[in-house]
Formats: sequence, structure tokens, C-alpha cells
Amino acid sequence: MEGMKIWLTETRKRWPEARFITQGEFGLLWRDHYKSNETVNYRFAQRGSGVRGSIEALEVRWFMNKDFRLALQRNWKDGTPEKVIDFTRYDLAAREPLDPTPGNHTRNWSLINRINQKGLRPEDKPVPLESLSKDDREFIKAHYPGLFAKDSTE
Repeated sequence: MEGMKIWLTETRKRWPEARFITQGEFGLLWRDHYKSNETVNYRFAQRGSGVRGSIEALEVRWFMNKDFRLALQRNWKDGTPEKVIDFTRYDLAAREPLDPTPGNHTRNWSLINRINQKGLRPEDKPVPLESLSKDDREFIKAHYPGLFAKDSTE
């Protein structure tokens, strides 16, 4: 609970007008605004706060649309290159994570196929965007061509 108090206090300091709503309220607002997922295409960046388990120097850029979700992480303080920490294609078979066993992660909500941010499998090791398969790069490029400065196969 101490961590929750710190998180809420820091949130209120940064955004004094913030209003906290339940996940259910958010879901209803989202569904009211987006009648289908066909037009969903959003991007955002999140930076760690340094509070508790949040690593201040890490930044994650998320890209989500009806076809996939992609997360690129970097240390913005050191200027390290971004690496893919999460990439799930919705056109491929995916599975939900197994139920947790005692002592293992318990916040495993996301579908898994290519690379998953939870790092539960050997293939979940972060990789440079350019090292994804050509098929995966083309799939991403159809939505976000600006992510690729120069395709390594061209």
C-alpha cells in the first residue's frame, strides 16, 4: 500500500486535475468513442518515474492498431537504441499466458505470439527493430513507415 500511496501522490503532483476512474468506466468510454477497432491507431510514449519498480531512465513507445501492437524501449538518458520488447500480430495464432504458479508473475493479461514484454519465454528477448523478419518489418511498415530509417535488406 505504501507504493500505491507514493504513486497516487506523485500522479496528483504532476497532474493536479487528474480524475481517477475504474477500468470499467474507461472501457465504456472507449467503446462509446470507438464503435469498432477498424479505426483504432494510437501511439504514446511512457517514461519511468523512478517511483518503486518504475525505472526512471526507460522509455517505451507503444504503437497499437487493429493489426498489431508494438513496443519499443530505450534508455533515454543514455541514448541507447530502441529495441522491440513487445510485438503481437493479430493475424497470427496467439495464446494467453498460462495461469500463474506461486512465486511467478501474476499480471499476465496479454496475448502472446512474436515477442512479449513480460519476458516469460526465451524468444521474448528484446531485439532491434531491424532484426525482425522481413515479413514482420513489412507488416509494421504498412502502418508506420517512418519507424524504418533504412531497411537492412534493401
